[in-house]
Amino acid sequence: MKKWIQPFRLFIQACFTAGLFLPWIHPETISGYLFWTVLAVGVFFCGWVCPFGTVQEWIGWIAKKCKLPRFKMPWKIQKYLQFSRYTFFALMFLGISFSFLNARFYFQDNLVHNMLSWTSGITLAIFLIISLFFDRPFCNYFCMKGAADGLMSIIRPISIKRDNQICVHCQLCDKACPMNVLVENTTFVRHPNCINCMKCLSICPKNCIKFNLMNFHLKKEKK
Repeated sequence: MKKWIQPFRLFIQACFTAGLFLPWIHPETISGYLFWTVLAVGVFFCGWVCPFGTVQEWIGWIAKKCKLPRFKMPWKIQKYLQFSRYTFFALMFLGISFSFLNARFYFQDNLVHNMLSWTSGITLAIFLIISLFFDRPFCNYFCMKGAADGLMSIIRPISIKRDNQICVHCQLCDKACPMNVLVENTTFVRHPNCINCMKCLSICPKNCIKFNLMNFHLKKEKK
């Protein structure tokens, strides 16, 4: 079944990207319905619905096909940099605005309604260019909606599980994750950056990664 996950996700992404022009399936409308599911199953909006996340992903796919150099943020940097979007989210409550960095808004609203300014257009272009070389740069480090949903998802009882007894520690799951979550290093993914794209599940050669209810006795494993 897992071989159908990514084609099906691609279809859903394409539908909601087209939905920017069709008000009855606009992504932000769906976001409201998905709000309460975040507490149970984690963040699906970012990985399956968000048009700007989708476009970044598609650009990355095109870059791979064109054999452009692609980079993964080294973990010694990522372990600190991954908190950046939560820092922006916290500062927002102190009245410090980062609206000039909100490329998701520029894409979903301004671009569709032909309201882009030079400033917003440049911001949007910068993130899309970076997407040629890094996976989902805006999602990883700047998206405050992703940060808010991610923090709520920490308590989810259903998520991605890894069976350590079957796992051969090939680390393909870590390499496939566009959000730089270390799947190979845990038995149950609670990381707030996880967007449930299921790429780790799809690529696992031993079928040791599944989406299921947590076994509450499981504890994080160390390498």
